[in-house]
Amino acid sequence: INICTFLYAGMLVHRSKIAQMDHLIDVTPIPNWTLFTSKFLALIKMQIVLLGVIMVSGLLFQIYKGFYQFELGHYIEELFGLRLINYVVWAFLALFIQTLFRNPYVGLFVLLVISIGMPLLRFAGIEQAIFKYNDGPGFEYSDMNGYGSDLIPYFTYKIYWISAGIILFIFTALFWVRGLPHSFWERLRIARSRFKGIYVVGFLIFFTAFISLGARIYYENNILNERVSAKEREQRAVTWEKTYKKFENKAQPRIVAVKADMNIFPKTLDFKSSGDYLMVNKTNEVIDSIFLNHNNYPSTFEFNEEVQLVLEDTVYNFDIYQLKQPLKPGDSLKLKFSVKNKLNTWLRKNSPVLENGTFINNFAIFPSLGYSSGTELTDDKTREKYGLPPNDLKPEPTDSTALGNTYIRKDSDWIDFEATVSTSPDQIAIAPGYLQKEWIENGRRYFHYKMDSKILNFFAFNSARYSVKKDKWRDVNLEIYYHKGHEFNIDRMFAGIKASLDYNSENFSPYQHKQVRIIEFPRTAGAFAQSFPNTIPYSESIGFIAEVDDSEEGGVDYPFAVTVHEVAHQWWAHQVIGADVLGATMLSESLSEYVSLEVLKHEYGKNKMRKFLKRSLDDYLTRRSFERKREKPLMYNDGQGYIRYQKGSLVFYALADYIGEDILNEALKEYVNKVKFQEPPYTTTVDMMHYIRKATPDSLQYTLKDMFETITLYENRIKDVTSTKLDNGKYKVDIEFEVTKYRNDEKGKKFYSDNKKDSLSFKSPEVSKPVYSLPLADYIDVGVFVENLDTPDTPNEEVLYLKKYKVTAIDNKISIIVEVGVDPYNRLIDANSLDNRRRL
Repeated sequence: INICTFLYAGMLVHRSKIAQMDHLIDVTPIPNWTLFTSKFLALIKMQIVLLGVIMVSGLLFQIYKGFYQFELGHYIEELFGLRLINYVVWAFLALFIQTLFRNPYVGLFVLLVISIGMPLLRFAGIEQAIFKYNDGPGFEYSDMNGYGSDLIPYFTYKIYWISAGIILFIFTALFWVRGLPHSFWERLRIARSRFKGIYVVGFLIFFTAFISLGARIYYENNILNERVSAKEREQRAVTWEKTYKKFENKAQPRIVAVKADMNIFPKTLDFKSSGDYLMVNKTNEVIDSIFLNHNNYPSTFEFNEEVQLVLEDTVYNFDIYQLKQPLKPGDSLKLKFSVKNKLNTWLRKNSPVLENGTFINNFAIFPSLGYSSGTELTDDKTREKYGLPPNDLKPEPTDSTALGNTYIRKDSDWIDFEATVSTSPDQIAIAPGYLQKEWIENGRRYFHYKMDSKILNFFAFNSARYSVKKDKWRDVNLEIYYHKGHEFNIDRMFAGIKASLDYNSENFSPYQHKQVRIIEFPRTAGAFAQSFPNTIPYSESIGFIAEVDDSEEGGVDYPFAVTVHEVAHQWWAHQVIGADVLGATMLSESLSEYVSLEVLKHEYGKNKMRKFLKRSLDDYLTRRSFERKREKPLMYNDGQGYIRYQKGSLVFYALADYIGEDILNEALKEYVNKVKFQEPPYTTTVDMMHYIRKATPDSLQYTLKDMFETITLYENRIKDVTSTKLDNGKYKVDIEFEVTKYRNDEKGKKFYSDNKKDSLSFKSPEVSKPVYSLPLADYIDVGVFVENLDTPDTPNEEVLYLKKYKVTAIDNKISIIVEVGVDPYNRLIDANSLDNRRRL
């Protein structure tokens, strides 16, 4: 729409000039306002027409998808209200630029440079939206929470830029002339002669509005809310690391119990919280200082022992308390804290609370102990500029210090948990644990939750106007908290919960809780689901308002699949938790995704999995090509999503196919029973691979090296397929195919041997250079497939032949005789069963 605006503005302005060539120069004190304003209105009409096309297209697409809840009011509100304002501001600039320049193509070029260049100004240090034309905060819509608090800042900035646009509109009128003046200076002289009366009044009014509103925005962003530029954030990260990293491995007590009070105020978008930490010195050292790492929320801290505050860093929110009586091994210490959000301002909401659909996790608001490496710079070139060493990977699985922490938190192991959450009377507030009591007091609704077993120090609070649907799995209560009207996939989610509970409890270990709860939150808070103990917040966009195509050619039922994955985390993270070392996420994300794939396979069949696996493969290959730093093997991965999710799911699914799903699961079961709810030192991928290696036959040990220990890729291709009729009337299918295998190092360099010297090579007559490969002794599937041509609109591919062949050479040729038949197993009483089968 912007490009059309730029083009149309040039056409309107320059067509008008050409049509009035009899006026070589117009020195009239006042331009033709009717002609002038008609050009601007024509631009707006064009934008409205294009937005109308978008609206009609959206409605038609809904009809095509079979969704008839059209919400015409929402279409009109967003397209002809919110979106149109943005284009009107560009229309002011387009008319001004095209009036200023004689050539419409020069004007178009300038407009394109401005629109494309605005976001790039941040590289020149210009980051604030008030200095970039038509910039400012945007808006997002959620069916749960509407536009939330986005509209006030959006409209504020748009009024600011409309004021600037009207100033441009006035200048456009000043420079507007009929005919073609000979120079810019002549037009400037005309503009100066016109600048009087209504022009002066209009300019002063809107210039005052522009400056006043800009000053207010600047004050809120830079004074009230202490804005920090990108350069300042970078410098702060450097100072933080140089100043405090020396405390990273200092002994600290461990949090063993948390009792929290969370008060959520949806109407004012505020929260007030308090909590108690019970901490124990689990080390063999005497601890004399507590390093408290918190956030910039207004907070208070009170210990039950006498302490002295020896450092209070209000920039980095890092405090050091010296204990008057040092904490001996086994001694305990209590911390009582309170935290609340800063006052919300006109343009800035300083709280994660939403009017409907609040989702807050404890990492965001509660204090932690010790130095945090999460804000360190990661780019090695930037680090080198500041004299910092290269950003190290997570420690190796052999690092004894790192084995003392989970990758979730470094200040706690398994904790006792209890929480009381309050909210508005019309909302339900939720935290992990079992509801002990619910009551109304002073116009507030309270919920008291308590866990009956220890959990990770990883929990969240939710609040919204929920509807609730309940179900049962054995003696486990199942509950889904959802926004009314979002019932589309609830049954799929319940099916996913049950399928995951079945698979994990039967194959690995019993489920440790008595309930599973799924809780919807707005899409504006993210498109993900996250598994806390027995409680799973779940975005509306990836499950609750998802469309699932149940046809044969449709995609994977992803509300079902995501639910299976998240419930699997109750085992793979909330029973088995990895140490804070390389590969930790393989023990959580990769295995949860493996469970999801196996459940999908049992639910929908192997054929349905091909599309899902192909997408995972494509995603992995695409994302690894954009890797900026390093790619590690799966069991030593550094946390990249494309490794732990896409590659991890492919690898475990393939391994189950090679050694057998039951055999793999039995090995994992033995491993789970050994390490579940483990205290430090925590488990690693090396531990898990020990069990898998024992279950893998010698002939397939190479797969573990290829899949887990190295970055190994294949390049397999069919070279030729022929079918030959034999003398006896049968047919032989000859398949020629090529198999090559290679490894990548961390930087993506290809090599064909583990010593990077020896390789298997083959000189094909079809190519001018040899084809190289790692030495091969690999079992690879060779298959023949049949497609039902009677129903071309709904293809149904079936496996006709599938067998693993041991491949020892790059170039291969095999012959297959495939037998087909009608009633091939003679289940019917056939008078002549000899002609039921034929080989192809």
